[in-house]
Amino acid sequence: MWLGLDDTDHLEGGCTTLEFHKLLESLPCSYSEPRLVRLWPFAAQRTRGNAALAVEIDCDEEIIDFLDDYWQRVILPLRGAVSSSNHDDRDQHPADPGMVLFAEQPDSEFYWRAVRQEVADLPPAVKTWGGHGCIGASAACAWPANICTWESIAWRVKERKVDEIALAEVDSWPETFLCRDPRSKRGLIAPRGPCPVMFGIRATSQQAAANAAEVLIVAKDTAPVLACRTFATNQASGDHLESSFTAKVNAVATLKGGHTTIETELDNLVSFSEGGEMNILAQWLQCGDEIEYLGLQDRDGVIHLEGLKLLSATSKQRPTCDCGKRMKSMGKGQGVRCPNCKNIQNRQWIVTERIPPSSGWTQPPFDCRRHLAREIV
Repeated sequence: MWLGLDDTDHLEGGCTTLEFHKLLESLPCSYSEPRLVRLWPFAAQRTRGNAALAVEIDCDEEIIDFLDDYWQRVILPLRGAVSSSNHDDRDQHPADPGMVLFAEQPDSEFYWRAVRQEVADLPPAVKTWGGHGCIGASAACAWPANICTWESIAWRVKERKVDEIALAEVDSWPETFLCRDPRSKRGLIAPRGPCPVMFGIRATSQQAAANAAEVLIVAKDTAPVLACRTFATNQASGDHLESSFTAKVNAVATLKGGHTTIETELDNLVSFSEGGEMNILAQWLQCGDEIEYLGLQDRDGVIHLEGLKLLSATSKQRPTCDCGKRMKSMGKGQGVRCPNCKNIQNRQWIVTERIPPSSGWTQPPFDCRRHLAREIV
């Protein structure tokens, strides 16, 4: 059977990963590798980390009595918690936990919808508990794990402190990723808010994630941890993006604060000021340039860029006369004439390739990418 849980946290507290860990520790049956699944980041009632949890359990429907009791005692009291935000202007919704139980893994089609758009329905389940969280919990169960990475999460006892020397060590391992910002060397594994997570270390193999977590936990300057568990995840999978698009640029504008809007023949795009070389390229673009782009469409229909690539960019100028003056058009189909010495040419334009500030795919810096973002090669 498949068991899922979501939506037990809010901006100022709670943690669905910790609640799921406690649930796994209490189960009266064996279970397989737990999974942490990130979903569509623009959902109106998304949780702080936008992650849902699931696991395949070795039991039959007799487990329902245990889950009924656990829900009433442990999960249901978490409903209704809510916090305001000083850095996010979206509406904050009270925690609305949901737990689901399936006899078999739900069809992966439900996951693909939930990771790319907002959904409101649920696949048929043996039983559901609670409210809105049932959507994410069901999607986590339905995840087909076509592309899989791992994250070992440790929860703190009191203070959050990770040994910097140990972090630098595991950051050098070939299997770990997104441990530190390669520019500033600032750690990327510890949240800044009041949630109980000490750190989450990501890797391309389960063993590397577990080993890296152990190095950090036993390091001299790491604060005590409550527990640690490794999850299979869809992070860095790119599952939220179905394909890239190619279009010509119609207009580019740089907004206050450094954000860039790009109007194309297909979509309206936005590149945020934190986008690094991607935003530099976005600001460099001109009308007529051809680009390829990746991004996710928000609730207003605007695509938030996650990757940008220049395909072609040219500039046109009137020819220069031998005297050094720029020639001017004599009218449609009539060539150009020098305003100084009156020489005439039939060639209307000189077209040259513009050299962009960067070549190939550009992406935001590592610390500004979504959990789901995949390295574009």
